[in-house]
Amino acid sequence: MNKGWAAVVGLGLICMAAAAAAQNMDPEAVNPSTPDLMNPATKPIDEGFQNPIPPEQQRPTVSDWGGLRPDYGREETYYFCSPCHSDARIKAARKTRADWSATIDRILEKYPYEPLEAQEREVILDYLAKQYGPNVP
Repeated sequence: MNKGWAAVVGLGLICMAAAAAAQNMDPEAVNPSTPDLMNPATKPIDEGFQNPIPPEQQRPTVSDWGGLRPDYGREETYYFCSPCHSDARIKAARKTRADWSATIDRILEKYPYEPLEAQEREVILDYLAKQYGPNVP
């Protein structure tokens, strides 16, 4: 019985040592050529980000627009929001226009997209407030 416990404790110590060594590893040593693109803090900023809303001539002619409700502004909202998350997040949020505006500010601050033109921003805010506001069924 004592030998069995000793083996379990020994194996546990080996696992803990391996985990500690893995935590202290330099992430660049694993694969220095591949940045962690899922972590915004380590995304290569020097490559820059482009505004996700493409020019008019590059927009698709047929799309389900990620399941967003049909209305003026759906297309702009789709292009601004869908690069990072699905429509489910928008549908669940149910924010006021002021809260949607604060969300857009936070996104533009956290992820360095090109600034939205004032008109595009208003179109997106109008759409989100009308279609996904707190009192919309």
